[in-house]
Amino acid sequence: MAEPTEVMTLFIVRHAEKVPDKPDPELSAQGQQRATNLAHLLQHVDLEHVYATKYQRAQQTAKPTAEMLNVAITTYAAGDSETLIKSVLEQQQNALIVGHSNTVPELVRLVGGSAVELSEQDYGDVFMLTVVNDDVITTRLSLEP
Repeated sequence: MAEPTEVMTLFIVRHAEKVPDKPDPELSAQGQQRATNLAHLLQHVDLEHVYATKYQRAQQTAKPTAEMLNVAITTYAAGDSETLIKSVLEQQQNALIVGHSNTVPELVRLVGGSAVELSEQDYGDVFMLTVVNDDVITTRLSLEP
């Protein structure tokens, strides 16, 4: 008899556009629209967890999706990707993870997916990682603002 198939889907994104030149900037109007579009993209996904760093831009990117799906945002430390991914993989539940240009590629790779480096100008990449048993399928989507 075959082993049951474990399937989990993770969506890893960089926060949306931010207001420039502030220590902990909030989202710009364009960024708010992109965050809303992310929520619409994921509205039919059975997400059990939404993760974001403590920074306003990440929290505000996650908020429309979390509210639409009635899921609380769990805050994680931006510098501790390994602990987050270990926990997410152990839970085996679908999740959205909002990170930063310098952490998203690492998060994707820690799951076992493939990702390109992101520049400060790269917004809108949605890395959909489908984890089937020990295999990871990476799909890179683009989200318009």
